Formats: sequence, C-alpha cells, structure tokens
Amino acid sequence: MMLFLIWGSFLHGGWAELFIVLVVVQICLHYNDLYPSSAQFSMKKFWQRHVQAILWAAGILSVLYFLFQPQWSVQEGLWVRVLVFPLILIGLRVAYQTFAAKEGNLILVVGSDDTVAQIKAAVSERTDLGYSLIHLPWKVSSPDCLEESIRRLTEIIAQYPIAKVVIAVRDRRQQFPLESLIHLRVQGVEIVEAVAFYEQISGKVAVTSLKPSHLIFGEGFRRGQWGRFLKRGFDIVLALGGLVLVAPIVFLVMLAIRLDSKGPIFYLQERVGEKGRPFTLIKFRSMREDAEIKSGPVWASLDDPRITRVGRILRMLRLDEIPQIINVLKGEMSFVGPRPEREVFVRQLCKKIPYYDLRFTVKPGITGWAQVKYRYGASEDDALQKIQYDLYYVKYFSFLFDFTIILETLRVVLSGKGAR
Repeated sequence: MMLFLIWGSFLHGGWAELFIVLVVVQICLHYNDLYPSSAQFSMKKFWQRHVQAILWAAGILSVLYFLFQPQWSVQEGLWVRVLVFPLILIGLRVAYQTFAAKEGNLILVVGSDDTVAQIKAAVSERTDLGYSLIHLPWKVSSPDCLEESIRRLTEIIAQYPIAKVVIAVRDRRQQFPLESLIHLRVQGVEIVEAVAFYEQISGKVAVTSLKPSHLIFGEGFRRGQWGRFLKRGFDIVLALGGLVLVAPIVFLVMLAIRLDSKGPIFYLQERVGEKGRPFTLIKFRSMREDAEIKSGPVWASLDDPRITRVGRILRMLRLDEIPQIINVLKGEMSFVGPRPEREVFVRQLCKKIPYYDLRFTVKPGITGWAQVKYRYGASEDDALQKIQYDLYYVKYFSFLFDFTIILETLRVVLSGKGAR
C-alpha cells in the first residue's frame, strides 16, 4: 500500500500524501538506525533493518489511509510497485554507502596530543561519515626531528587530496609550520583544533584533554533570554499535555505498584539541580522499600536485585519517570537536560572529573543527550563518559537540539535500550 501511494501521489498530484509517505519512511529508517547511512552494519543486518523499516512504514501508512481514506481502492500495477520500490530504496542506499566510502574526506591529524586516540576511536565508530585518517606525529625534540616533521608534512600535502587538517599539538607557539598551514587554508583546506573536531564527530566534549582556553574562546555556551523563555514555555506546554495523555497510565501504574510490593507508591529523593540547588525528585517507586538500608547510596546495577517485578517493567518503559513532570511544572527540572544526581555522588565526581560542575549551569532534565547516546551509568567511568555528552549539550544548547533529543528518546524507549 505504501508503494502504491508514492506512485499514485506522483501520477495524481497528491503532494500532501507524498509528503506524508516520505516523512513516515524517513522516520522508520531513522528508528531502525538507518539514517543517514548504514555502513556500520554487516550486509545481513543491512537487509534485515531495511525490510523492518519498509514493513513498519507500510503498516503505519495502511492504518492512516484506512482511517482517513476508507474509500481508497487499489489500482492496477500495485504488486509491481510493491516489489520494485524496496529494491529501488535499498539500491539507492547501497549506492550512497559505496559512494560515501570511496569519496570520504581525507583528514590529516598533525601532532601527538591525547585527543588523537579519541579521534581515531570516534572515526572508527562513525563510518557513516566516510572519513579516512592520516596521522603525522609532530616531533620537535631536536632540529633534525623538526626538519623531518616539516618535510613529511610537505610530502603528505603534495601527495594526497587533504580536505581537513586537525591540529593535535598542545603547544603551538614554537616550532610549528604556520606558513604551510596558511598556504593550505587559503586554498580552501579547513584547519581545526583536535578538541573541536572531536566534538564535531562524537557529539561529546573531551574533558580529559580540554584546556580552559577552549572553553573561554571557543564556540557555544549561548544563553539568550529568548532561548530560556522558549525552553520554559515548551516545558510547560509539554508537561500539561503529557499529564493529560498519561493520566490513565498513571492510575494503572499506581495500582500495580501497590499490589506488587510493600511501600509507598512514590519515591522521593533529594537531587542536585541548577546552580547546585537541591530539590526533591519524584518518581514511581521501582525498588524495594529497604533498598539502601544496608548498602547506603549506590548506583543501580544490571539486573539489580533491589528492583521489584513491576519496577523492572517501569524502568524498561521509563514509566517510573512520569511523576517528574511535576518537577518540570515547578521549574526544578526541564524535559531535556543533564540527569540530576544525588549530592553524595556529586561530591565524589566533582573531585575526580574535570569541569563536572559545569553541568549545573542548566536545569536537569527527565531525558538528555547523555541518556540517548550512552548506556545507563553505574560507575565513575560511566559518569566520565556521560559528563562529556552533558557538557556537549550545555555548550550547544538550543531549542532544536532539545527537540532532537526528545525524538531520540522515543526511539530509545521503543527499543528498550539502556534500561536498568
């Protein structure tokens, strides 16, 4: 049916229908991790995910047309289009994947900064970008080493079509080939710092190799009053609408918690919010009432025995977070932002993780960039990874970014990823 609609829209001028079809198809591709490309998958997964996306799109569009155009009738040639369209779609994406792999930008990384290893790891994960790396360590321990480094740089520039040069040298004030880089820059080659490039391809800030000057003079950290007003208005509208939608679910959840285990329905816990101010977080109780009597404050672990039967389902579907809508309406939280943490953990992490306190410059959120990009945090190492995503959000905060995170959250919830 979906296939017929695309052909029918072209033939009969149904541009609104065509737009709906394209949007549904793109959403289904995205929710199956197929956007913008799928070079990171084996061919078996490539075909499986495309078939899944096509079937989902066909089902959604069939329901839409059954509800809004019940008189719609199948035209001649439907089955031909049903067979041809998936082949065209998959064929185009295979061609894109092949082209992206062959025409990928060639990146020259100059230096031996700590960020180099992180860049290599990020590029290997983001195969959809089509990047290829050439690494040139920058040695200046002696005049001979410096001369050899400059000679090698000149050879690489002459031999390869370099699209971007990434500078990973911590101290560039002395013994650095500025003339060579200026020559490249005026020819249209982009010159970027390693930390900025890493942020661009990974979606997180490399806190372990971050210099204060990058925070002070770099891009981002825009905090306009209009942006804050828009974000707060969006939170209020979404919270009020959400309360109406989830009202029937809330009653069922409360009943299930009451029948499943002893203890209160709601769980109240003090968390650290914007500007370090404490507030009381509201959640549906998903653990036993005596969960931390013996152990004290600890992170939740995989298959945590303290979680109740109903609580496991609530966490998997993120239903235990629903009462935090009240925190949003009170202005203590936003829908999108770094997840609020307990004070005992905040004190530990502030001592061990650079720039951890910067996450308190915005309101904490029900969901956030770290929640959709990284698994559930259950250790200090996880906290280090998540703060890098949180700082990226703090740095590049915008209304559009919030909207993107909400859409990504829906995908994560539907797939059940990261629940614990």
